[in-house]
Amino acid sequence: MWQQSTSLAMIVLPIVLVSISYDNIILSIGSLIGEGELLKTLSMLRFLLHYLVVPLFIVIGVELAHRAGANWANTVVRILSWVIALGLTAIDIITRYTGLQLVPIEFAGILRYHVANLSGPPIITIVVNLFVVLIGIGIWFRLKWPWLFVGTLVSLIGNAMPSYAVGTLAGSCSELVMAISLLLTEERTQFFLVTQGETNFLSSD
Repeated sequence: MWQQSTSLAMIVLPIVLVSISYDNIILSIGSLIGEGELLKTLSMLRFLLHYLVVPLFIVIGVELAHRAGANWANTVVRILSWVIALGLTAIDIITRYTGLQLVPIEFAGILRYHVANLSGPPIITIVVNLFVVLIGIGIWFRLKWPWLFVGTLVSLIGNAMPSYAVGTLAGSCSELVMAISLLLTEERTQFFLVTQGETNFLSSD
């Protein structure tokens, strides 16, 4: 799909998918590596990637809306989505990653490093998910395609669940569902562009 697509979303989306994959791999092998500097360093990278790529969902959502034919997703908005995404990334890096302190924690047999003295839910993650939920609603009405809305809503609920109570499974699984919904929506918008092009060609004839 990345080779066939001309969408900027498909340049960004693989980066997000690699980050989610790395996140889940480190979580799944934490108990095998064991507590220590190696797992802590790998976990620091896991948090860094998370803070870097989550705001990029805004870029992906705007690009998908543009490909779905939304008039508001014009060139200015597409550029603005990059500005907002990079701004949110900078905020997360400065306020949450700089001086990050991690402590080991085990839940349901999974050993991972957790942010010490974590307070409150991941606000930026939830805001980004809400934004993509709204885009999903627009694509649902425009293309009769509900799955971006469904996938993002699942991710929103999963990320809102406190990890100290339910562990990481809810968040990890919900992000996987969202990633699949983004891929399927990208495929759907490609199909939409092809059919629109054929319709315009026939109309011109």
